[in-house]
Amino acid sequence: MKRRYFKQPNNEPIVVTVENPSGRIYKLLISILFLILASIILLSCSNQKKDKAETATLAVTKTKPIQMNSAVASQTTYEIVPNEKVCMVNDRFMGVKQIPIDVDGTIYFGCCQGCVEKLQKNIDNVRFGSNPIDDTKVDKANAVIVQDKSKGSVFYFASKQDAQSFISKNKA
Repeated sequence: MKRRYFKQPNNEPIVVTVENPSGRIYKLLISILFLILASIILLSCSNQKKDKAETATLAVTKTKPIQMNSAVASQTTYEIVPNEKVCMVNDRFMGVKQIPIDVDGTIYFGCCQGCVEKLQKNIDNVRFGSNPIDDTKVDKANAVIVQDKSKGSVFYFASKQDAQSFISKNKA
């Protein structure tokens, strides 16, 4: 705030107060900065929820199988797929390379940060599957994985021979 004194002809001073606008501008800039910071924090939190929602959507999304004659469709229902394209937590074939997760020198694959934590801590014994031929416990990292194309789910086998046997039995 500035004060200016002026003298009139009768020698009485007149006081004129002029307010400096920089104080108001400073307060306005601080308020805008605070709003921007609060927006960034809120948006970063909502992105985490969005990632989780997208992951859940990916896990639930199903595609329609191509309509073919029944003889051809029954032969192509199951196939061996690469381990790195399978989310080993959701037991789903994802079609693209997943996040590699090193656990004591063994590589597992998951689709999101939640899967990383579950595989590292082996929550609910998630690192192991059950061989559908003889119900033996199979380490998913070392398993031969077969996809059920009609459902998108996968099966874990201890050997390629078990996987081929399963595919052969389920062709007809």
